[in-house]
Amino acid sequence: MAIESHVRAEDNLVVLTHVGKIGDDEFLAFYNRFFKSDTFKPPMNMLVDLRKADSSPRSAEVLRRFAEFLQAERPDITSHTKVAVVAPKDLSFGLARMYEALSDSVPWNFVVFRAMDAALAWIGLRKDTVNLETRDA
Repeated sequence: MAIESHVRAEDNLVVLTHVGKIGDDEFLAFYNRFFKSDTFKPPMNMLVDLRKADSSPRSAEVLRRFAEFLQAERPDITSHTKVAVVAPKDLSFGLARMYEALSDSVPWNFVVFRAMDAALAWIGLRKDTVNLETRDA
């Protein structure tokens, strides 16, 4: 259905929310635009919210292509960039962990979580200071 981005400059964070089924082409097109735009400014942290996502259309091939794209297009990403993925559903969690393995050439600090509270804590934010719906779906 959609991927939405919301920049929280005061928290050095961009929140990326996936909702419904997002095909591989739509996934790549969104992230191609996002990472080539001025929205993402390293070392800005990212919170990828997959709580409302249906990850069934995602292929391992597109995850590999995404990792290659980031390595080629964003050499400014460093280990100072934290990426927290919230994936409570088994399929989303497994695919995010697969991407974590495929993207070892991208030097960011990428961790997959089952719960939003744990992801926010790892980024260094308290849930009561962030205006997000943090209730796990």
